[in-house]
Amino acid sequence: MKISFRRKQGGGERVWLCALGKHPAWDDHFESPGLDTDRLAQLRTTIYSEGIGGRIDTGAWESLDPDERQGGFAHSLLWRTPDGLVVARIIDSSDGKGRKRYPLLVVAQSSGLPGAWVCGAMLDRVTVAARRIREMESRDEVLGEIQLVRAELRAEAQLLDEADELAGGEPASAGLTACAGDEAIGRVLYQCRRGMRGFLRGNRRGEKTSSRSIDISAKHCRTPACGRTPGESCELWLRLMDHLVGDSVPVMVIVPDSMAFADLIVGEPEASQVYCLQAGARALPLASEVPFEIDAESRGWVGSFLEETRGGSAPDRDPGWVASRR
Repeated sequence: MKISFRRKQGGGERVWLCALGKHPAWDDHFESPGLDTDRLAQLRTTIYSEGIGGRIDTGAWESLDPDERQGGFAHSLLWRTPDGLVVARIIDSSDGKGRKRYPLLVVAQSSGLPGAWVCGAMLDRVTVAARRIREMESRDEVLGEIQLVRAELRAEAQLLDEADELAGGEPASAGLTACAGDEAIGRVLYQCRRGMRGFLRGNRRGEKTSSRSIDISAKHCRTPACGRTPGESCELWLRLMDHLVGDSVPVMVIVPDSMAFADLIVGEPEASQVYCLQAGARALPLASEVPFEIDAESRGWVGSFLEETRGGSAPDRDPGWVASRR
């Protein structure tokens, strides 16, 4: 899978790392040094401040019935952007005044590094760092840990070849269908095709297009998690989505530790879509479980897509958006 990295962030670095959110050593929100890229700043604003903060302020999660809510924060996040791959760990935490509604985030961005390393070693290191940081008592300890982990990741990155390929094992569709079945993954693909036409690759799959309307607002889809770990699930879904949507389209995958599902956000994420972090399956059903009728043409398209992507063939590259008539 080819990942396009359009620009370096400056300074010749290939890894950036920061922490933000709530921690007992601070009486309110904090962020560590290292929030040095546009994408990290966007994640802080869209996912944390406006997303999580907005859902808390409006009571969106509090209004859910107990059987509709997924309590707490314990999530792994993978975000493909035109600037590189971003991984994050989101976990329960509290501030120095004992307030526990907001989480702690440890976030890393990479540029030009193998996706398998980012989704594996880097995400694992971020996950461990988040857990260690939460248990630390002083600000100096927290900031020192962030500095140490950043230095270690940068040193390891220097040993890796420049790469723009997210490769790994068997084709993504093979792993996903082996886990959830053809019917479930087919229903996810059907919903993506129907709702994400503004992001689909070119006209290669027989899509009817028009220059009159381009819908590039972000779309959310909840899917079976699959994979053995949240990180593996993130990688599988990102690799499958690369066959479906254009190179320049941001794709975010969020998986809770429960592995109850995976949330896909295609396009530039919007704050309201962070609702998925604590909305359970009764509040946001999986696309694979929605009982809609799939027409014969769509079933044929899904079958062809799965057959092609099981073979691992690379998708055609289309630099432009695909428009759909509304």
